[in-house]
Amino acid sequence: MATTVGWLPSGDRIRVGGLHKLADSFVEGTKGVLHGGDVICFRAMTRAKLGQHWLVDKRATGRIADAIELREEEACIEIGGGRGALTRVIASRCKRLIVFEIDSGWAEHLRKFAPSWGGNVEVREADALKIEWDRTALGLEPVEPLVITGNLPYYITSPLLLRLAYSGLDFRRAILLIQKEVAERIASRPSDHSYGRLSVSLGAFLETEILFNIPPAAFKPPPKVTSTLIRMTPRKTPLVEPDLVDTFERTVQVAFHMRRKTLKNNLHAGFPELPVAKIEDIIQRMGVSPSARAQEVTVEGFATLSRMLRAEKNA
Repeated sequence: MATTVGWLPSGDRIRVGGLHKLADSFVEGTKGVLHGGDVICFRAMTRAKLGQHWLVDKRATGRIADAIELREEEACIEIGGGRGALTRVIASRCKRLIVFEIDSGWAEHLRKFAPSWGGNVEVREADALKIEWDRTALGLEPVEPLVITGNLPYYITSPLLLRLAYSGLDFRRAILLIQKEVAERIASRPSDHSYGRLSVSLGAFLETEILFNIPPAAFKPPPKVTSTLIRMTPRKTPLVEPDLVDTFERTVQVAFHMRRKTLKNNLHAGFPELPVAKIEDIIQRMGVSPSARAQEVTVEGFATLSRMLRAEKNA
């Protein structure tokens, strides 16, 4: 009778169809089905609803680990440890490594092998979209230098980065693997085709640099899109102060709601409490044409616009 065995650790030799092979030839964390002493079937524990695509190319993993540039005094947070491909490489390069993993099966897997990667790895089973991104909640020391990394599932990228930007958490840098199209949107500039809400909302708090691309073949299962590694560094002085964040986010959201409409018309629809003449006056005082579209306004311009709108509302 066939029986299912537990997770296969990397480097272990297993028997497959009468031959001994290294478990590295399979995706670590797959389950083997034994029949008569031979592993006859493997089933990857991948959940499509979680957007799971495992990085299996060791060369790509090494390039990402090097790009993080961890130092021995730094703490690192990895978002989505998965099978531990990146975790095992970076664990020895930092003071301590906190790994957030939403999938209970993979969290168990990470805890099992973490001791072999170093005694500084802590695995937390949690949803990165629901945790509080502040030092107290994260269990970080007040002055502990922090780096953030991870291979982000595509469906959480935008909401997670917005939460991180608005949280006010002080960190040195974030090195993240995300969808190429999203990376280009984040790093785009005014008048670029991809310049939009995400470019502005994140740009007010973070400076983004595109590092390099990772092809679909580096993952299992391979995604349908190319991935891009980015470096995000907090601005020394955010362009938006904490008490302006709500107005700023509302302004950016309504300004890009209908990209083909003028900035004036979008703002009038989003701020119905203000007369259209007053909105047009604000735009002109900014030095922007009333017929301009949101794509033509800089991040700094949106910060100024938000302050002026708030002032008019409170007048």
